[in-house]
Order: sequence, then structure tokens, then C-alpha cells
Amino acid sequence: MRFKLTLEVIEKQKPLLPLNYQYELSSWIYKVIDQGDPLFSAWLHSKGYISENKQFRLFSFSGLNIPQREIIGDRLLVKSKNCSFIFSTLPDETIQHFICGLFRDRKLFLGDKITNVHFQVQNIEALPEPEFTHPMIFKTISPVIVSIKNDISEHAQYLSPEAEAYSRQIIHNLIGKQKAFCKSERTIEEEGVCFEVISPVKRKKITIKNHTPHKTDLIAYNYMFRLTAPEEFLRTAYYAGVGEKNSQGFGCVEVVRD
Repeated sequence: MRFKLTLEVIEKQKPLLPLNYQYELSSWIYKVIDQGDPLFSAWLHSKGYISENKQFRLFSFSGLNIPQREIIGDRLLVKSKNCSFIFSTLPDETIQHFICGLFRDRKLFLGDKITNVHFQVQNIEALPEPEFTHPMIFKTISPVIVSIKNDISEHAQYLSPEAEAYSRQIIHNLIGKQKAFCKSERTIEEEGVCFEVISPVKRKKITIKNHTPHKTDLIAYNYMFRLTAPEEFLRTAYYAGVGEKNSQGFGCVEVVRD
């Protein structure tokens, strides 16, 4: 299921957001889930959907769509009264009422130690499912992270879309999500699955936990891509996101209409 959440700014003073707000928005989403269903939240944190010892939480969300805004240094001035974002999750329509109930009328305090903005959820709308026919063209509505680990460094190496291993990592990640969701250890064939970036890429450095000892820089990319794959792969990419750290606000995509 996919939902559009419309937020109303209730900040009386100058509403300034940090440019990097993904971590705080992710924390709010987890808080809402925890308050609505603590058992489900605890399961997401401790186990989630697992395949081959990898954990997937199978939801993603977009960046904020702010019609009128202005960048001031490392801050984002929200000039619009309303803004919105997409929340997307792979489980089907049986959870629609549960999700709508979780987010309805919630307040959101978003920001860091320097500036923040108060929002209230004004509306939540379940979005219709697109027709999944391959190949499909998608564009990112939150940047994609792909990384690999090696023996040279203890830190993950972030890959750019130009890297040889990039598309292979994307496809392996989609396979892991699909197997975890279906709770299946069956072999999912990669033959015939093709991921191809078809637009210029925009590199974005995202700093999470800024102004804390746990500050971390992540490297992600925005672009359009073509995915040739069976319907189950297309659904997984659309609802659960592509790449890594989807539940932290990365890899959410939308269908590009002809």
C-alpha cells in the first residue's frame, strides 16, 4: 500500500528545517508505529523480515514535497502552509485501515537542536496501485544508497550508479526483499532482470544524527531508471524501495508516466 500524507505547518515563527531531516522523519514514523502497535514495532526493530541473515523492514518514504521553499545555508525555509510526503509499504491493502488510523491527526516535531518545525497531519490518502508491466520506468523521490563492504576498510564503500557492481547490488537487494516478504528460501532467478539508469545522476551527501557524537555522512543518488523484471520485482521496488536503508528515508520511487 502507498499513502500520501498531507502536513499542515503549525509553526508560528519562521519555519526552518535542516536540509537533512530524513533521520528525524524516520524516527517519527517509528514512534507512531510504536504508539499504535508496540508489538509490531518491537518486531520491526528486533527482527523485521529476514532473508539470508539480512533484515528488511519493507517500507520506504519520500522526501517532503514543499511547493514553496527557500534554501538558507544548511536550512530549508518552509514557505508553504502545507506540504506532503509518500509513505509506502509492501504489505497489501489489509493494513490500509491500520496505517490510516496510525497517522491520522498526528503532530510532527521535525528538526534538530538548531531549528525545527511543528506540523500536523491534515490528511492521509491511500493511493491507487499502478499497473505493473515490464519494463517500467521509475524515478527516485528519495535518494538511493548502495554500498559494499571489503577487507580494506571497516566502513562500507558507497557505490555510484556508474560502478560496475551497482546494478547487481540493486537486483540482489530486491531478491532479498522479495524472499523475506514471501518467507521463502526458494531460488529466485536473476535471468531476465535488468536495472538500467537512464538519466543524469545527482549525488547527494546526507548527514544523519547531525550535531551529535554519532554524526554520519551517507552518499546517495537521485535518477530515473528502467527496470525489466517480473511483476513481483516491480511491486517490491515500488512499495519497499530500491537500495539500502529504505526505512530511514532512502530509495523511495514512483512510476514515470509516458
